[in-house]
Amino acid sequence: MKFIQLAAALLMVSQWMGAAPAQAASVQVNPTIRVGLFYGGSALPGANLLNEVGSGYRFGYFDGSLRFVPLGSTAKTAISMVKDQTVYYGTVGGWAGYYDSISSGIAVGGYHLQLPERYADFQAASAAACRYAGAFPAWIDGAYYVRLGSYLDSASAQNAQAAVPGASVTAPSGTGVSVVETGTGTILFQFDSTDGWALAVQPGLDDTVKTRTIFRGNTYYGAFQYRRSGGNLTVSNVLPMEDYVQGVILSEMSASWPLEALKAQAVCARTYGYAKLLDQRHSSDGFDICNTVHCQAYRGIAGMSDASRQAVEATYGQYIWYNGGLTEPVYFSCDGGATEDAGNIWYEDTPYLKGKTDPYEAAVSDKIERYSWSVTYTRQELTDLLNGKGYANSGIVDVQVTKTSPTGNVLAITFTDSAGKSFTKTKEDCRTFLGLRSQRYSISGGSGGYAVNGEGTLPSVSGVYAVDGSGTVSQLPSGQPYVIGGDAAVKQLAPSAASGGDTFTIAGTGWGHHVGMSQWGAYSMAQQGYTYWDILQFYYTGIEVRQP
Repeated sequence: MKFIQLAAALLMVSQWMGAAPAQAASVQVNPTIRVGLFYGGSALPGANLLNEVGSGYRFGYFDGSLRFVPLGSTAKTAISMVKDQTVYYGTVGGWAGYYDSISSGIAVGGYHLQLPERYADFQAASAAACRYAGAFPAWIDGAYYVRLGSYLDSASAQNAQAAVPGASVTAPSGTGVSVVETGTGTILFQFDSTDGWALAVQPGLDDTVKTRTIFRGNTYYGAFQYRRSGGNLTVSNVLPMEDYVQGVILSEMSASWPLEALKAQAVCARTYGYAKLLDQRHSSDGFDICNTVHCQAYRGIAGMSDASRQAVEATYGQYIWYNGGLTEPVYFSCDGGATEDAGNIWYEDTPYLKGKTDPYEAAVSDKIERYSWSVTYTRQELTDLLNGKGYANSGIVDVQVTKTSPTGNVLAITFTDSAGKSFTKTKEDCRTFLGLRSQRYSISGGSGGYAVNGEGTLPSVSGVYAVDGSGTVSQLPSGQPYVIGGDAAVKQLAPSAASGGDTFTIAGTGWGHHVGMSQWGAYSMAQQGYTYWDILQFYYTGIEVRQP
């Protein structure tokens, strides 16, 4: 079930950091947003596009206000944007496209010949290019030129130069991008800007049709941006907020879910997306928000249904507000019985993100994959885990839940080694340190690793009071295990006596960080007749839902 898998770590942040809320006057309805699809380690040598609805493409760039500035066009329906270095067409990892490795005889080289004349516009450069075999228009730092060929090395380009009087050889560029006809070595257009502009491709030859474009097996609304800084292409989807929200719904839920749940998700996705747009989380990457659970899951619009479209349209421009400011309405898959205060999981308390017992989710627990879960660790596995994360220990003999919230979620766990040294993890680390599915669980098994007179094992007890054989009440120091022996005397057990149970079982319910809206809770509430407004009011405290 894709929507659960993507919601697993949800949401969106390993540590949520609140930002100053935007006031209504500064928030727009349906702004343009740039969504990073491939970037950093996933940046691509080449990226293919295929028209699904609409025909052809326009080339240009987005200015500082994200207005598209057209520079050229093609009627081709299948094009690829490749870095201006030598790449080869082939199949890698199941995807046909352009790569650095030699996988076929089809190549696009990074060396070209450039004619000296400048041209006034794309049409004039295109007309001039028609006079030469293998020529194409190029927009280089604000001027149009004609370039020829795509040579694999400088020597080949220099040999060809002799036949083109006045032409100069250009070397591979760290910022240049070539547009080629997919599956060929034919360049249709070239773009290079040392002033920081990035190539943008707008599907469709005009705006009369709402285009849909296939990229890497997914379908997208909107345009695409290709940015380079010496390496591969950072690929972003640039589109109106409302179209982006449609894609988030389809990635975070299922289009078959009840309409009111989809509406709740639409309002959350829109609000969270705008919050990330404002705090510029990915500004250094050249876009506003990424397509993973680091921000929000987004894989385009494949699988749209009447219900998912209606969810976006019915909530058009609506955001979640608290005290006049825009919120960051985080969400997750399922809470297993209760949500949690943001300040108990992360490091900043948030008045609208308050934990509460959830009476709705359990009604659909049979529909939720692995709603109840368990995992077992041995002492040695815990010892190795802590050592591997820099916590030197002499062998873990016990692990316990040492603090829970009023709603029953785990807020602290403590590991104890055979020397009596303890290691405590708090807040979200109670889940992530052990790779657990949720913040709601119990721990059983083990024994504290201590034996009494060879007659069996007893769990560790600490920080309590005991009565010894003489009737004296004694406070037992925290962190040390004690038992009452056969003579009724309170005895401290030495760590060297360690033995006993070797495994610890952690059993819990839910999936995610427990802060904000449970998506399965929204599903259940919608099934029970609640509206999206009811859902949002339940999971977010003291909020209102409206347009700016």
